Amino acid sequence: MRYAARLASMLALALLASSLHATPAQDDEQRFVATLQLGASPDVHYLDANGKPVSYAAFAQQLGAGRDYSSTSDSKVNTAMLRLRPPGTTTGTGRFSFGRGSAFPPFELSSLQGGTLHSGDLRGRYTLVSFFFAECAPCIAEVPVLNAFAKANGDMGFVAITYEDADTARNFMHDRGLRWPVLHDGQALIDTLGVSIYPTLILIDPSGHVAGAAVGMAMRDGQDKQLADLTGWVQQWKKAASTSSAGARPTSDTSHP
Repeated sequence: MRYAARLASMLALALLASSLHATPAQDDEQRFVATLQLGASPDVHYLDANGKPVSYAAFAQQLGAGRDYSSTSDSKVNTAMLRLRPPGTTTGTGRFSFGRGSAFPPFELSSLQGGTLHSGDLRGRYTLVSFFFAECAPCIAEVPVLNAFAKANGDMGFVAITYEDADTARNFMHDRGLRWPVLHDGQALIDTLGVSIYPTLILIDPSGHVAGAAVGMAMRDGQDKQLADLTGWVQQWKKAASTSSAGARPTSDTSHP
């Protein structure tokens, strides 16, 4: 009995020493996460400049070397995603690198239709997201195709996102006849994704993961063909997403029309 008690005491001391040894690093991350103001039980994901997951220690090391980062979050579910910017930059990030199976970044953005849309609100069905800006000629040209696709696919969700302000986004919606819900001031989300070519389309699956993407979609062959192409891409992405196992490694599935 004495031996058992002594052994238990030694194990307890060893665990305590281990805990004390880990505390500084844990405290450092906790203090950093507290600045994000996510509330209780925050869930934070760190990415390098290429959009690949890294540990907090690796992320913090780069911050200590003077690197900047983008950050997007959803306070409704206390989740954030932070992405390092390339060395020597304070705006933008690396290339788009969210393949099939990657978690779509959390966000909360104001909608022209009123209120705030959270990333968690998109769960439960496929959602097609279009990234645009007002003076983008291909973005203007794709509006009739996007409207037609949404009309033919009422079981899906649709969201258009721009980095521009509410007035600019509203003028675009009215002048160009875009009938999708429009979110504005989305630069943080755009930076974290690495979207730099417009328009970019991303299909999000019902679990909140990327099912496929098309970068630089251009309306050069007529509306009917482009609608057929878009329909084909989405069907292909859905099929691939539904056959992928839940634990599969994210794969690159980006179309360049």
